Amino acid sequence: MLVAKIGPKVVRSQVLLTASSRRLGLAPPPWAVTARLLTASHAAGQLAWGPLGFTVRTVALCDAGMPLGAVVRVHVAERIAEAAGLAALALTALAFAPAAILGSWLGRLLFAGLAAAALAGLAVAASGRLRGLVVRYADTGGALARSSAWAFASSLGDVAVLWLAARGMHVSLDLPTAVLAFLAVNGATAVPVTPAQLGVQESAIVVALGTGGIPAPQALACALAYRAAHIVPLALVGLPALLATWARRCRLDAPAP
Repeated sequence: MLVAKIGPKVVRSQVLLTASSRRLGLAPPPWAVTARLLTASHAAGQLAWGPLGFTVRTVALCDAGMPLGAVVRVHVAERIAEAAGLAALALTALAFAPAAILGSWLGRLLFAGLAAAALAGLAVAASGRLRGLVVRYADTGGALARSSAWAFASSLGDVAVLWLAARGMHVSLDLPTAVLAFLAVNGATAVPVTPAQLGVQESAIVVALGTGGIPAPQALACALAYRAAHIVPLALVGLPALLATWARRCRLDAPAP
């Protein structure tokens, strides 16, 4: 999970942070800082509440000297890159296993949502005013394209985590169903509803695997294993990164002697 999922996200963020910093004439944050902040952000989101992760990174980057507007633009660009990565993964799955993906109501529903998002993207591309907003609030061009490729790699890594979690529970999970479950999780957790999306993420996986013929008890076991695959490494690596970020913030706020 740390290497295949978060690793590409670190590269994705570093690409965008570097482009944004150079645009402002600033030095980009070191790779080690980006990795620490992203790991801390994931720990805050997975162990507490999703938006807390964005807050941790925003405050830390602002403390490092990056203007708030630039940080917001990076966050917006990251969301665009993630959406592009998800769309690329969905289209790849559809190209190689159309019957497995579209053979269930969930798959058809997810791809209807993807089609709606694609139409929205075309509307943005056709409107000069909307294109201007995207250019203003996101790093476009080569940086966004490269970050989208790394977001796609992170999505592939996340599918692998889900597949391995199912294997760990002795559940035979084919790749198209794993992709469908991954897309269902991302759709269901797009808006923070519960702390760490507890229950929401598990329900999405159970429903998705159920469409693939996996009984609910086995699907729930896969969902809990997938949750553990995130909690355990983030507790071991992410929490120290989060504490280190918090300690640095406390030192900055401390009054000078």
